[in-house]
Amino acid sequence: MKATYKYLIITIMVLIEQGIKLVVKNYKGVETPIINNFIYFRPKQNVHYSWLNSMVEIQNTRFFHIALTTVLLIFTFFVFRYFAYKYGPRIYSGLLEVFLISGMVCSLIDRVFWNGSLDYILLKGFFIFDLKDVYLSTFQVLFVFFVVKNWNAISKVSEKELFIDFINFIKK
Repeated sequence: MKATYKYLIITIMVLIEQGIKLVVKNYKGVETPIINNFIYFRPKQNVHYSWLNSMVEIQNTRFFHIALTTVLLIFTFFVFRYFAYKYGPRIYSGLLEVFLISGMVCSLIDRVFWNGSLDYILLKGFFIFDLKDVYLSTFQVLFVFFVVKNWNAISKVSEKELFIDFINFIKK
């Protein structure tokens, strides 16, 4: 997948996700069934900044999460550039990159401009999420699928050589 297409798709995905939030923000407190007794539209501001913070009530600051997301986004960008350099463009790495970068950019925007995440889809008895979470979950499913599919090749890679090669790539 060409880089220009990937960045265009990422931009469109981010704009869709943020556009939905601009509409949804006016409906906080509203609950409407989409599939009765299962999926509901229920906007809620999540100010915990991460799933882990929500679950164990960690009190990390907003700045910490903005800085962490920014560092991880930059690192992720270089990891995907490295794999494209090392192994050439692959459709699956392009898909992984599109979903992960889209989710991370949306997450960064949420932390900077929304002071958390404006979640709006409720799975009854479970949790509330947004489109960004769908992007990140899709990345996770695809990542596991591609690791399993390519396990023989992956298991032969030397982590030490890979790390040294990655560091040398970054230095260039």
